Amino acid sequence: MSFNFNPKIDRDFIISMYEDDYLYISEVFTTTLGQLVPDIEIVKNSYTSGDLDGLRKQVHKIKPAFGFAGLRGAEAICQSFEDECLAATSTNELKEKYRVLLQTIEEGRSIIQQEIESLKVYNN
Repeated sequence: MSFNFNPKIDRDFIISMYEDDYLYISEVFTTTLGQLVPDIEIVKNSYTSGDLDGLRKQVHKIKPAFGFAGLRGAEAICQSFEDECLAATSTNELKEKYRVLLQTIEEGRSIIQQEIESLKVYNN
């Protein structure tokens, strides 16, 4: 019986990366979440302080975390936001795009957390 991932997770990608090693997937998700939580706070602080370059760099840093977890849509939104940062002259220009980014990364964080819990049950 295979694990049923959240529909937003690219199952084929996850299996291509980690095969059917659900213990390892759980470890990867746990490590990813542990790094993602403080990084999200840095994204928020960079935006609030108007640090456009810092914001771009931090979004660039968290983007792969979503890839490791198979959240390819969130990874793409991070890339798009990163590109928008390069074109912007201030964080004020990114208000709506930042709102979408923040919603996406918070949802991704929540999905990863839920998957960790579900994988614990599945692996036992």
